[in-house]
Amino acid sequence: MPASPSAACLLALALLLTALPVGAARAAACDYSPAVQRFEQLLADRGLPGGALLLGTRQGLLLQQYRGSYAADTVVAIASASKLASAVRILQLADRGQLPLDDRVERWLAGFGAQRGAMTIEQLFAHTSGYGNDSADPLITDRGISLAAAVSQIECCRDLAPGYAVGGQFAYGGVSMHVAGRIAELATGVDWEQGWQDGIGAPLGITRIDWQGLGPTTNYMIAGGARASLRDYGALLHVLLNGGWANGHRLLSRDAVFELWRDRIGSLAVIDPPPTAQPPVRYSLGAWIVERESGRPPLIHSLGAFGFMPWIDFEAGLFGVFMIRALPGINLQAYPVYLQMIEDLRIATAAGCPEFERFPGIFQADFEGRGAP
Repeated sequence: MPASPSAACLLALALLLTALPVGAARAAACDYSPAVQRFEQLLADRGLPGGALLLGTRQGLLLQQYRGSYAADTVVAIASASKLASAVRILQLADRGQLPLDDRVERWLAGFGAQRGAMTIEQLFAHTSGYGNDSADPLITDRGISLAAAVSQIECCRDLAPGYAVGGQFAYGGVSMHVAGRIAELATGVDWEQGWQDGIGAPLGITRIDWQGLGPTTNYMIAGGARASLRDYGALLHVLLNGGWANGHRLLSRDAVFELWRDRIGSLAVIDPPPTAQPPVRYSLGAWIVERESGRPPLIHSLGAFGFMPWIDFEAGLFGVFMIRALPGINLQAYPVYLQMIEDLRIATAAGCPEFERFPGIFQADFEGRGAP
């Protein structure tokens, strides 16, 4: 019996939808323009030559745009966004039993003595070790020496900040992560940058993240010296949102990812935080936690002084990168814009946005029915 005209139309429509990319029929529901327009206005207001932004889920990329002089191969120095990239490597080594988070410094560097030797790897990466606001310390900014040489001098000659105690306060800085980076080299027998590439970069196909962002060096500024492209940092965030699994590799356990949810400050005194760290200040390992109602999956980010901001919204199931390279001080204007952009993107994707590029080999069973991440 011939199909009725209405049935024929329905069949034709069904065939058309089958031929379209996944989710294309719902593309109209996803309006990213509010966030994009805010970003473009920020670039214009600050007279920046360009910028880029990326948005993704566990399944794939939803948005990737470049403006001005920025393109897919653009690499910028990312300042303190280095901290989260470094923390992923530290968590990986903890997972493997090579460098437990509760390891004390004295196990690896006997010259730190009884007091400083009690610092743990966790405290070194949570800014609670007893070192102060020391990101400009010449031992960590000197590109003419090695990481080993710099930490040898810290071991010799950099005491805790006056009045500070191990585990007694939160003070955002760089020396403590420098020490942890050197210990990672000792624990693995591999140079920091090479170890990061072997353990994380190569399995993910990342080629544009290294610790040469402030100039060629082997004194890798663990807390602030990296550089990255938009896509490569996005690939790193996808690992975390996807429970430690990406590109056919398990790089972290789910428990390791959950370490990024856990605030290390609690009731500790907060000493001179960056102006974008509004009370209540919350910090995990290499990442800030944006306060939400108790029990809700967090939003974390690792905003750098030059305006580069990687973030993960575990509740919404989104990750993103806002990529600019500006002068220090940009974040007083950029950070509020970024927070509003994230809210815009949460709203835009709430209806279920189709990805324009699906990630290969998503390990669905690793997160289905078990909650985020």
